Amino acid sequence: MRYWFTSLWLFIFGFALPATAQIVPNGLGTQVTVNGQQFDITGGTRAGANLFHSFAKFGLSQAQIAHFLSNPSVRNILARVTGGDASVI
Repeated sequence: MRYWFTSLWLFIFGFALPATAQIVPNGLGTQVTVNGQQFDITGGTRAGANLFHSFAKFGLSQAQIAHFLSNPSVRNILARVTGGDASVI
């Protein structure tokens, strides 16, 4: 009976908990600032008109926004995700 009761609670609360974003920088000077449901991504490494970012994890829930902020002279922003988890956007 105890196993069934515990399983029921996990089932109910497992669906009730909101999904959280997983944006974890891992190099190239990438910085992430969380502001409510918005993630401001700054820093990175610049090469000419390109700006590179690197993340260990990158995922957003439906209501979340990732803003890649840069100097206006940057023409391309490129990002890589190096972790083993799937990215959900």
